[in-house]
Amino acid sequence: MNTTMVGFDTIFLYKHQDGIWSDHADDFHNRGFLFGDGLFETMVFTKGKIRFALKHTNRLAEGMRTLSLGTEGLSQISEIEILLNEIWGDKKNLRIRWNIYRSGLGKYTPETNYVLESLQIHTFYPAPKLKEKAYISQNIHMQKTSWSHCKTLSALTYVMANQERKTKGYDEVILTNADGYVSEAGSCNMFWVKNGIYFTPSLDSGCIAGIGREVILEYFKKTNIPFSEGLFKVDELLPADQIFTSNVTGISFVKSIENKDYDSRLNEGLEGIFKIK
Repeated sequence: MNTTMVGFDTIFLYKHQDGIWSDHADDFHNRGFLFGDGLFETMVFTKGKIRFALKHTNRLAEGMRTLSLGTEGLSQISEIEILLNEIWGDKKNLRIRWNIYRSGLGKYTPETNYVLESLQIHTFYPAPKLKEKAYISQNIHMQKTSWSHCKTLSALTYVMANQERKTKGYDEVILTNADGYVSEAGSCNMFWVKNGIYFTPSLDSGCIAGIGREVILEYFKKTNIPFSEGLFKVDELLPADQIFTSNVTGISFVKSIENKDYDSRLNEGLEGIFKIK
């Protein structure tokens, strides 16, 4: 494996029952593959550490409780950091997708709540600074469930939304829920600013509890920036002064939604949260 390249093809590592990580998969036909029965964390590895490690740990623990997944044998983020440092050292920035899925087969009813794990590893690229054109999907909607805030492997809604976006030729798709409330973007949480107040959909909209979202809300509280977290209709979004999306890779400002232009000047304070130095 050549780890000195600037970029590389996706690398998969699987944790086997003996606790050893390797690039050989014993069985692709698992419950993650068959049913989307599991969770994942998208993480940034920089300077030998997983950024926002505690937040990823806490979100994963909440997701595992919600899906009744067992934690016995589950890796610690510190173990993953050691593995990545052994392969790449602390000089490379990586995007890590940590997949956790229920073991066993069965049909819809699980045979066990034990878990298996894999890592999907890419070169890290930060979120684009600007998304030129966005639109609001009229066909694909989010659904609020007891697990909709979790990053589950069942991601067909996002697949279909981004397929539609690609077909239409846009840079971003904005999704509402079945009641018409703004929920999130195609792979990001949503924020907007109006008259100096920041707004973001609450988890009741069906959006994912994003790590980037959590970090931004903490920044607002720490710096006394006024914000509102709730349920908002599209007509409360469209008059905004500025709109941006966020995930763990950073912030992207939206330049236009269906021919309405927005302020796309970068916010150094917000961007500083995600800047890799």
